[in-house]
Amino acid sequence: RGGWVLLCNCHLAESWMPELERICEGIGASCHRDFRMWLTAAPSSAFPVAILQSGIKLTTEPPKGLRANLQRTYLSLDSRAL
Repeated sequence: RGGWVLLCNCHLAESWMPELERICEGIGASCHRDFRMWLTAAPSSAFPVAILQSGIKLTTEPPKGLRANLQRTYLSLDSRAL
């Protein structure tokens, strides 16, 4: 079965980036077709170019101002999570 993996704030682990690149290269065609790996990172020159070139990139811009940012966060929460 395909699973999902989420690695957050990858830009904070610059020393681990070469290992992440090796892991991603090794996944290849041998993994399940439903497997997904999500990576989050701020712009960083240490992030491996090969990973950027092989994946789909999404960018988000935070709302301007503290109030708008907090409001977006609260509105995105599910009431069951609270």
